Amino acid sequence: ATDVERIDAERDYVRLHVGKQSYLLLHTISGLEERLDPACFIRIHRSIILRRDCIRGLKHDGLGGWSAELHDGSVLRIGRTYLAQAKAMAGR
Repeated sequence: ATDVERIDAERDYVRLHVGKQSYLLLHTISGLEERLDPACFIRIHRSIILRRDCIRGLKHDGLGGWSAELHDGSVLRIGRTYLAQAKAMAGR
């Protein structure tokens, strides 16, 4: 699981992103989240879990929305439900 960088929910499946490859598993994101180490992974959206060390920082859009900026340059929106946890992780 240490190679997994990101997990996306796709209906009753989850897609595990490992480097340039991805794997589709028949599993719910909530069930998978319970089995992950919270010290290594953080849920930032109802359909996204990230490996903590893949996150470069958090960005505010000026309108109340926040995003996580990843080391690969991609930017993912943080859901309102998960914002407090993401800010705590970033020390804000």
